[in-house]
Amino acid sequence: MRQWHGRSELGYNEGFWAWEVDVLAALRALMRFYSCLFHGVLALVMVVMALVSWFSGSHGLDLVLVPWRDEALRWTLFLGGLSGLIVVWLASRDKAPLLFLAWSGLIFVVLLRGFFFGWVHYVRGPYALSWALALTAASLLALAGAWVQYRSFRTAAA
Repeated sequence: MRQWHGRSELGYNEGFWAWEVDVLAALRALMRFYSCLFHGVLALVMVVMALVSWFSGSHGLDLVLVPWRDEALRWTLFLGGLSGLIVVWLASRDKAPLLFLAWSGLIFVVLLRGFFFGWVHYVRGPYALSWALALTAASLLALAGAWVQYRSFRTAAA
């Protein structure tokens, strides 16, 4: 590889500053992995909740976070979870990063609206404020990982 005044053909300094490129690449990979893991587990939990509700013969299913109840909630959880699993599978293969970014944004907005602008009351509600803050922060971090994946896909395509 040829060098011009200490710079390689790749455009970054070799030696002392080369570790920055490796650290940033590792951080991007870690964020992408976390994002896929978070949304994969969330989608799987959605599908399992719907299936358990159907197979147990339960007549009432109610999540305070979303406006649906009973049968509509079951179908929303099941179809939304299947859609989420497909989106995560496509994103893990770098096939649909924009769709994954949209899915991540939708999940963040639903959690933000449900926990902080919805019907959840933390004084006597079913969710603790610390749990709501942790889940929303985890979703925001997963959204950042989806953004990193989308940006790396766009720069690779350009």
